[in-house]
Amino acid sequence: MTGPSSEQVRLVAAAQAIVDMVDPQEGEASSSRCLVERLEGAPRKIIDFMTATSKNYLSRMLTIVKSYWPHHNLAPIAKGIAVDCSD
Repeated sequence: MTGPSSEQVRLVAAAQAIVDMVDPQEGEASSSRCLVERLEGAPRKIIDFMTATSKNYLSRMLTIVKSYWPHHNLAPIAKGIAVDCSD
């Protein structure tokens, strides 16, 4: 029986790089989860990261806007855009 093909080795290496980027192992505790389990959770971690980053960015942007126009009411902006908005 032969070992894994070079294509399989490359695929595992690529998957490992992605997983290590979004779910880094810290010490020996994380090593109990296999690569497949960590890879399955990667999309959720990426979405969570993007959501948190977007919220942080928007919060800072609104703070800057508020600093230039301190008397402007930002409440409508904070509520978001209506789903059926066509503008």
